[in-house]
Amino acid sequence: MSRPLRVLLIDDSEADAELVLAELCNGGYETAWERVETAAALMAALARQPWDVILCDYVMPQFSAPAALQLIREHGIDIPVIIVSGQVGEEVAVTAMKGGAYDYVSKHKLTRLCPAVERELREAEGQRARKYAEEALRASEQKYRNLVETVHDVIWSIDVAGRCTFINRAVKRLLGYEPEEIVGRPFGDFMRV
Repeated sequence: MSRPLRVLLIDDSEADAELVLAELCNGGYETAWERVETAAALMAALARQPWDVILCDYVMPQFSAPAALQLIREHGIDIPVIIVSGQVGEEVAVTAMKGGAYDYVSKHKLTRLCPAVERELREAEGQRARKYAEEALRASEQKYRNLVETVHDVIWSIDVAGRCTFINRAVKRLLGYEPEEIVGRPFGDFMRV
């Protein structure tokens, strides 16, 4: 059963793009794709629809992988980018990865393409899930803070050593102290004050 995959190809060679797409098809992907060759075309394609992965040649007459990576990074686009090139040595590939590429696959060894795409899609999904969980946690913490700071009763917490680790602003109204004066002190000390 084929898996759907939205692929944005940054490549000046139609023949190379066809080889890449054939390899993805052989790997079980049903691709919806677009091929671009310039920065303007890249930005237009990114604005037009969401993509699962970007496959980018390294050197082209009107564009390059480093320029594409810079544009993607500057616009905060979070899509795995895999360099697929036949003219790049290991040193250049490492530089591209430091510039934001997720992986490098030689056009002469396209059998590595599908495993690389699969791995990067899993990683991207994991990153999206972590980001969603972090945002949900931040929102939950903000709701908790809002709730705790609007009640009229004093709410506090202490650590195992008996030091106050948190106290809400109601302490000012009830005891006359700022929370900052109490946090970090032994709970018993502030109760005797």
